[in-house]
Amino acid sequence: MIDVDRLRRFVVCALVALSLSACATTSAPMVDLTINAAGCSPASVTLTPNREPALTVRNAAPEAMVVSVPTMDRWIELEAGATGVFELPRYIMGTFDLFCLSTADHRALGGDNPFLCVLEPAELAPVARSAGILVIEPHERIREVLEQNR
Repeated sequence: MIDVDRLRRFVVCALVALSLSACATTSAPMVDLTINAAGCSPASVTLTPNREPALTVRNAAPEAMVVSVPTMDRWIELEAGATGVFELPRYIMGTFDLFCLSTADHRALGGDNPFLCVLEPAELAPVARSAGILVIEPHERIREVLEQNR
């Protein structure tokens, strides 16, 4: 015979476990780019038109690292083990060089100006752990500006 109370407790426990598991997987942010000791993975990232212009970046390297898009004058510095959001210009689209390098190398090149990344791709390429491409596909966000001016 089936012990109904025992079966009921089992079902309740299973449902609670599934619920907790679902909460754990939905609360972790999706990572677009992971930095390791060799550089960024994947090397190339594409933002589709329906995505906001931001990348979630996780630094899995044992040291502080930088992700830089020099032609946008944007970079993000992350301590070892940290995760952050790399905000990109809202209305820009196109293809851009993306570099991953250590914070120490970034600072040694003079890239520690908090207001402007004065470095160029040709300066970053020789010291970067990896070089890749960021593609921001054509989108309609520019319409926000146009509609505000009406």
